[in-house]
Amino acid sequence: MIKALTTALLATLSLSLMAAEPEAEYKVYELEFETDSNWTSIEIRDDAVFVNAPAGENMNITAKDGLRSFTITPKKIHLRSRTRGLVNMNLFVKTKNNVLGLTICKGSPSSYTSIKSEQAKQKSDLREKDHCEPAALVLKLF
Repeated sequence: MIKALTTALLATLSLSLMAAEPEAEYKVYELEFETDSNWTSIEIRDDAVFVNAPAGENMNITAKDGLRSFTITPKKIHLRSRTRGLVNMNLFVKTKNNVLGLTICKGSPSSYTSIKSEQAKQKSDLREKDHCEPAALVLKLF
């Protein structure tokens, strides 16, 4: 009797879990990044991560005067250019959310750093050296 009751309870629990709302899936989004600062960093503040380009896509970086260093980890990108010249790149982020929390830093007071998705753009152009500011980037609307 207890075994039959336990089996029925487990079956009911399994059906309840299957009927529950499915968990959000991870999606990969492409972002565009541009700066004219001599160094820049972008750090993800939530559970998202930077990833390699998906099949059929390319990651590109162009620097007017060349790069001195470029580091990418799952949570942070840091680049240093040879001089203060324009740097453009596209990058990919994997997340379950439709809003990406970022911290954007730049090294020159008179420079800017911007990052954008298909839906939004964040630009850091305040006149402070080594300035870092929080940003929220909308990745895709529901």
